[in-house]
Amino acid sequence: MEGREKENRTGISRRDFLRGAAIGTAGVAMTGVLGACAPVATQSPVAETPAGDPVPSGKLPWLGKEPEIADANVEETTTVDVIVIGAGVAGVAATRSASEEGAAVAVFEKGKGPQCRSGEYAVINGKLQARWGRDNMDPDELVDSHMKESSYKVKRSIMSRWAKGSAEVFDWFIAAKPDIYICDTSRSDVPDEHKDAFLAPLLHPLPEHYNYKEEQFPTFPTSVILSPSQAPVVNANMDKAISTGKVKPYYGHFVEKLIMENGRCTGVYARNAQTGKYVKAIANKGVILATGEYSSNDEILNYYCPEVLENNIPRIWVNIDVEGNKTNTGDGLKLGAWAGAKIQQHHAPMIHHMGGEADIEGIGVMGIAGFLQLDANGKRFMNEDVPGQQVENQIELLKGQYSYQFWDAKWKDEIQYMPAAHGTPCYYDESTPKNNATSANHKSQAQLDKAVADGRCIKADTLEELLSKLEIDQATALKSIQRYNELCHKGKDEDFGKVAKRLFPLETAPFYAVKMTTAALLVCIGGLESDEECHTFDEDRNVIPGLYAAGNVQGNRYGVEYPISLKGVSHATALFYGYIAGKNAVKQI
Repeated sequence: MEGREKENRTGISRRDFLRGAAIGTAGVAMTGVLGACAPVATQSPVAETPAGDPVPSGKLPWLGKEPEIADANVEETTTVDVIVIGAGVAGVAATRSASEEGAAVAVFEKGKGPQCRSGEYAVINGKLQARWGRDNMDPDELVDSHMKESSYKVKRSIMSRWAKGSAEVFDWFIAAKPDIYICDTSRSDVPDEHKDAFLAPLLHPLPEHYNYKEEQFPTFPTSVILSPSQAPVVNANMDKAISTGKVKPYYGHFVEKLIMENGRCTGVYARNAQTGKYVKAIANKGVILATGEYSSNDEILNYYCPEVLENNIPRIWVNIDVEGNKTNTGDGLKLGAWAGAKIQQHHAPMIHHMGGEADIEGIGVMGIAGFLQLDANGKRFMNEDVPGQQVENQIELLKGQYSYQFWDAKWKDEIQYMPAAHGTPCYYDESTPKNNATSANHKSQAQLDKAVADGRCIKADTLEELLSKLEIDQATALKSIQRYNELCHKGKDEDFGKVAKRLFPLETAPFYAVKMTTAALLVCIGGLESDEECHTFDEDRNVIPGLYAAGNVQGNRYGVEYPISLKGVSHATALFYGYIAGKNAVKQI
């Protein structure tokens, strides 16, 4: 059985993530956060009810009627201590955590095995960060920044507990794979025998000219990446859970209904995709929702984040269930709402830009470096020195929803003054580390030349020639560049307030430009109202006994957009609160 489980597991690296998207959307230029591609197919039509203020869960237009399941359709009945719904990062962590407490666990997953993507995590202090001298961060300072970035629409207690406990849980997580290789720097060579599973610090060492304490939008030196995919570590954690002898995985099973008795969640009905019959599972202690998000469900997306559909934002999701459909369809929101759980009011679409004309790795030609940007009318429209989510927000407001980013031959010296941030090149580096291509922050002339040869970047010997190749008002654009050059020489951005150290005139040939369109939606984060114990709450904000939430179905972690000051915080909080949910369900906290 264990061998078959390993074969069925799904772990998607950044490259696989993009390759799948490219295959499904051949001929579409990749751009933005992970490359633009056509919206993914969804299983639900756009809701006819227009989006508006959230209403009580029982009146949600996208919810539909809770299914009725007859005992005659039940093929198996089982009783365990804890039920986990979903085997992503949060669900796997919950399964292992609960099983190590001695609990009997049933985990239901509608895919062929554990699910994961990418591999970035934010880790605050601890033994791992001490290896790199990054164990001196103030958790309260980081949480303060997160609260501001989330417009104070999150629960500080959730983020504070994670920030102060993240290191211990991450150490527990990677210990499941003791042979994982740990890099000394972001660009360390990786031995051949470890090329399929290694861990690297991101943005380490920091650029000479960067001090996050001086930045308006700081990116904290807390992030690491499991590369080229986190699947080996996720699978190792599931193996460790199964090795306790306490875990039974039900892959290819769709939980369609929670069992509620006197206001308490006591079990689930899960459809076996092979037989069409149901497993009725009873939980003596607790049920954990770890079902992920909902961006492949148009009805839910249109209700909470209609701007994604209105702006035709591409959506990338390649994980599928055993029936060939996308896995991120909001199952947890539906199950929770039918059980009377309250859903948070504000949801955060994750659309952080990674630069124009991205390659197969999802990395833009010049990332979101704070070089000059002009709109289709040839006008400057923003302070370019902002993070990727803010870049995306600005581009969505433009005519045609695109802009052009400009730089010249001096870029090699200039990017060293850019912030060490998500998607921002801040190192000039012509080297190619062995087996390690994890950093989007390093740029080389070879990469740029390839982008020009591929047609993803436009190059010219004069500004006039460059502008003639773009979809832009050339006369106005030339005047805008002249004005920008004047401001650069003044050392003061009188128009948009960009800091002087990132004001670079366009004067030295050759000149370059890249088109920046809207980026792609990765996930839409908004879940059931929760707290630092992973409780769920009813409409009156009373705890629903027996029902816990972790991962993207756990609400109150993010505000109206995804924050990027803590790169990898989504995975990090999913892991942490999966661990907490597993412990709490067993102890019935």
